[in-house]
Amino acid sequence: MYTKLVLSSDPSSDDDCIAMLIHQPYDQLSFAKVGGNSWNWLAVDYTFVDCIYHDGWFYAVTSMGVIHAFNLHGPSVVHKTIFPRIQDNNMHQEYIVQAPWGGLLRIYRTVDILEKEQRHNQVVRTLGFRVYRVSLDEQKLVRMTGIGEHALFVGHNASVCLSVKDHPTLMPNHVYFTDDDFETVFSFKSSRRDVGVCNIENNTVTKVVYPELWIYSLPPIWFTPSLIG
Repeated sequence: MYTKLVLSSDPSSDDDCIAMLIHQPYDQLSFAKVGGNSWNWLAVDYTFVDCIYHDGWFYAVTSMGVIHAFNLHGPSVVHKTIFPRIQDNNMHQEYIVQAPWGGLLRIYRTVDILEKEQRHNQVVRTLGFRVYRVSLDEQKLVRMTGIGEHALFVGHNASVCLSVKDHPTLMPNHVYFTDDDFETVFSFKSSRRDVGVCNIENNTVTKVVYPELWIYSLPPIWFTPSLIG
């Protein structure tokens, strides 16, 4: 029922925190505020695949490539469509990311689906990623050769881009990904999960650990632990 949840801030320390939810049916959007007693449906579009929060705005992208922007902090919803419909049929999944240097990035993920009828399951294998800069002025996507000294995290979590200078254990110009293929996760629960790290420069994929310990688990996500007691 619930695909992805994105927070505007830490709800334990911010009374103005807002939660944006991508949910079924049809991957629609609803939001709720700390202290509120209900979810509020945003009847603007459907088949949303990703959402992020930045500088007071939620940015949500649909499977057809439309980017919607929402400011939910006031008494009424402020909504803008900031990017037109662009669909790439050669891609399997896409994400929207706030670049640390400014602007928005669109991340496209290509996969290979391996069906195993004798076991009644399917295995999704990531082949690589493509990174595009969103040019709002020209209303087009500009292909990037890499993201330099940064690393991307994508999956069922909110998509993020981090500087390896601030996080030196991360590899630059890499995408850390988890399995978020809807059909595999929910219809083939015993299938191996697609988790790994991809070098954007040459699209080589490596596993995070081997053997994989999450083969029969729920879809894994990335999270940021707090070490402050």
